Amino acid sequence: MPDRPFTLVETLIELTRALRAAFEQRVERHGLTYARARLLTTIGRHEGASQAELAAILGIETPTLKRLLDALEDQGLAERRPIPEDARKHAIHLTEAARIEPLLGFRAEVDTALAEGITPEDLVVTRRTLARMAQNVDRLRQA
Repeated sequence: MPDRPFTLVETLIELTRALRAAFEQRVERHGLTYARARLLTTIGRHEGASQAELAAILGIETPTLKRLLDALEDQGLAERRPIPEDARKHAIHLTEAARIEPLLGFRAEVDTALAEGITPEDLVVTRRTLARMAQNVDRLRQA
């Protein structure tokens, strides 16, 4: 069968696979799994969010998030703090031990590597295009 160019979907899948592999390699050095590191970085961006809010942001079920959060707490990387207005809920926070600069700086490092050799103007178009594709996927999911 002759070689054919990747479709757009195949290209995006391959890019995502490569990014995930690089991320997994980086987080394993810190004793984390991809899923735990993803939660850790999400907590860092949404410090004080509830478990339900974090699960929604990550697109996972609350029981799955609970297991991941239990593991991060066991590692001393995250903590649950009671929310005064609702005793049933907890705000999730990073501990000082979780502020692992090589891990937290990975996103900036990847952004820099991905943008290498691409003009700022092309990056603006790329971001706008990817945002539009994300909207299109949301519509596709709802169809």
